[in-house]
Amino acid sequence: MEIVTGKAGVPHVSSADDGRRIAGEVGTGSYVLQTGGKLAPSLVDANTVRIATGDMIVQGRHIGVTSPEDVKVASGSQGKKRMDYICVHYTRDVSGSSPTLVETVEWKVLQGTPGSSAAAPSVPKGSILDGDADVTVPICSVTFDGLTTGQPKLLIPKLTPLADLGDSVSREVGYQFLYGKDFSGPHVAYRKIGFLVEMSWNFIQESSQLWNAGTLPVEFRPTQSFLAPAVRTSSNGIVNNSTAEVEVQKSGKVVFISAVAVSQGRNIGHCIWIAN
Repeated sequence: MEIVTGKAGVPHVSSADDGRRIAGEVGTGSYVLQTGGKLAPSLVDANTVRIATGDMIVQGRHIGVTSPEDVKVASGSQGKKRMDYICVHYTRDVSGSSPTLVETVEWKVLQGTPGSSAAAPSVPKGSILDGDADVTVPICSVTFDGLTTGQPKLLIPKLTPLADLGDSVSREVGYQFLYGKDFSGPHVAYRKIGFLVEMSWNFIQESSQLWNAGTLPVEFRPTQSFLAPAVRTSSNGIVNNSTAEVEVQKSGKVVFISAVAVSQGRNIGHCIWIAN
């Protein structure tokens, strides 16, 4: 056992210590931080990809790009397709009997094999967190169709700042009404708490026809369409055994379904989903 964030009397905090802590906080993969130009890649010419300024976490290591950097790629082949990876190449000096253990990073291009399709190149195995001294991590890709070079694309996700994440989790949007105007009368009401949307309803639905209650705003829509059960009651308030459902579509459309006609029958229910 070792205390890392504590005085030990001798230098003892290593990059591996910081790397493990960062990986534990943000994840063990590779991520773009919301700084500078967010490392956005762009095509300068057929043989040059420019990486914008920004910062990234690569397997626990913080790497900064303080000014745009150009990476050269080989030309495409006539009648062939190809995909290249532009990578961070990490090395740690472990050579000789007294290695310096100095760590460096540079851009490295893994060139794919030209063919009838643009297949991804193979990536050497290795992990900085596992202590490997030579690690290659793809950051963006660029494809070639004959002699035409495509627009480069980032391969690693952008990391959401904690401040934004906290806002999205805690933010609440009060009840709004897709149908009706308050809870004292017939209604279809919905609200949002963080990523969750809650919808409740209570209204008269006498016929067995589908009823389209309306369309939810974009920020309230589910990631996938789904069906949820509802309760059907008779005019006296006693639960009717007929089937009733609500379909909340990915497009935001809300449709209520009743299997049979019930005089003065009500459709009542409640459901929750994760917003898109």
